[in-house]
Amino acid sequence: MAATRRSDGGAAVLRNILIIALVIALGFLGWLQLPRLGGRYMLRDADHADIMTSGETAQTSRTINVLFVGNSLTFFNDMPAMLVNIAAADPGNTAQLAVKAITAPGASLDEMLSQSDALAWIGAHPIDFVVLQEHSFWYELPEWTTATWQSTDAWRTALRPAKAKPVLFESWADADGNDSYTGPDFSGFGKTFTDVTLHSEKFTAALGEQLDMPVVKVARAFYHAVQSGHAPDLYQPDRHHPSRAGSYLAALAFYRFFTGRSGAESSYRPWGMSAADKAVLVEAAGR
Repeated sequence: MAATRRSDGGAAVLRNILIIALVIALGFLGWLQLPRLGGRYMLRDADHADIMTSGETAQTSRTINVLFVGNSLTFFNDMPAMLVNIAAADPGNTAQLAVKAITAPGASLDEMLSQSDALAWIGAHPIDFVVLQEHSFWYELPEWTTATWQSTDAWRTALRPAKAKPVLFESWADADGNDSYTGPDFSGFGKTFTDVTLHSEKFTAALGEQLDMPVVKVARAFYHAVQSGHAPDLYQPDRHHPSRAGSYLAALAFYRFFTGRSGAESSYRPWGMSAADKAVLVEAAGR
């Protein structure tokens, strides 16, 4: 009997240890997810399967259906969900945003047109705008510029039957210190953040004018935020991909484009961002 009691007691102790370990592990995983909380949609590292909507209120006067097509500059930090979260938390907003993203790491617009299901999805859903986000530095080499012009024009043609308006995503420049400026084998070698920002603005504006597509000036917003000297860091440690603040800034630029509102009155801001930092980014997005 004594041996049996000792065995049962040992099993109980082991069980309790396992329960405590499980609780700690779940708590730790929950803590890791906290930065993704705080808005209508929890931020993800992948496209949401369903259309995200900001919701209808008594003052909703219209619904704007948007599809984002691009790569990591769009899906990092779930920028499309941030856009919807801003709209859902803005008491003065009268437009319901219905947003979907179809993205792939490192993809070009040509690859998204020929290798993704974006066109099939558009054919099955009502859509007003398709945001086209090309790979970074597409404007730094003539052959890349030509390829982007051709693929963007192909998107315009493909979208005509759906009567969806293509919109150009003006991509930001890498931060100073990125390898793209210091490596002789990179297209940005010898250039600066300011140089590449100006190139992005110039070539994207020309593309938009040639193909009759509006441009959302995200590169300009990044430039003014950096130049302010008061903005939170807009970049990941690689100085290329956006931090949560960088993705939020891009979302603010798109929010202004689609609704005409700055986002200043929206109560949504990413986890850990101060009201002062938000104000700096709202101002930069409106420049």
